[in-house]
Amino acid sequence: MKLTSLVVLGSTLLVGACMNRGGDDSELDSAEAAVESADSTEAEGNVMMAAIDGAELSGAATLTSDEIAVRIAANVALRWNPSGCAVVEQTGRNITITYNDCTGPRGLVHVSGRLDLVVTVTVAGEINVRGTSDDLRVNRARLSLDADATYAVRGTDHELTVRTVGAGTGPRGREVEREGDYRITWDTASQCGRIVGVWSTRLGDASRSNDVDLRRCADSCPTGSITHQFRAGASMTITFDGTATAAWAASTGAAGTIALGCQ
Repeated sequence: MKLTSLVVLGSTLLVGACMNRGGDDSELDSAEAAVESADSTEAEGNVMMAAIDGAELSGAATLTSDEIAVRIAANVALRWNPSGCAVVEQTGRNITITYNDCTGPRGLVHVSGRLDLVVTVTVAGEINVRGTSDDLRVNRARLSLDADATYAVRGTDHELTVRTVGAGTGPRGREVEREGDYRITWDTASQCGRIVGVWSTRLGDASRSNDVDLRRCADSCPTGSITHQFRAGASMTITFDGTATAAWAASTGAAGTIALGCQ
């Protein structure tokens, strides 16, 4: 799989602790789970993006995989605070980054754990990166991941296309398995980003799919939607309007709101 780089959407959604009345407990639970799944996936993408940001060298001849890996390794120390919290080992096209309670770009705080990267440059000049981790703690999420991504830059637009298989615990403590594809884009001129993707999640024995299209500018709250499809055919749409409250409506007729942790 492939990896694109540069800025991701910023701070994660961080679902608030309260939800309004409306619908039964299972529908409230499903709305919360859908937002948490998006939050965890965005956290994964942000960490991958932070690692690869600036790996390209505009106007230069195509670099080798080893040379791109050297650039990625050199950039790590510039991204994370406090100084020395991210330790890098690089051999050829293989990189290991070990985080110890690091704070970085795009709303990433309290990042700990080990991330292994393998860099490949294709004959077409694309930068592909595979990222794996058994236990990566990002903000309030705890992730295991196996993500292949492709990095591309088109003018002021930077794009990361990811195929991911992962599991872990979301910010609210739910254990979630997920598999699917997403794309993160970032416009350096407007400072706005977008995550679009479709992935399946499994919570216990329940399998669901999520169709996500969210946009965020700088540190603002997101706009867009998540459509949550249940195995039995029912669905739920969660709508984000740029405020700290998202509204959800289920195909059963139930509706409610979710408090978000953004400003």
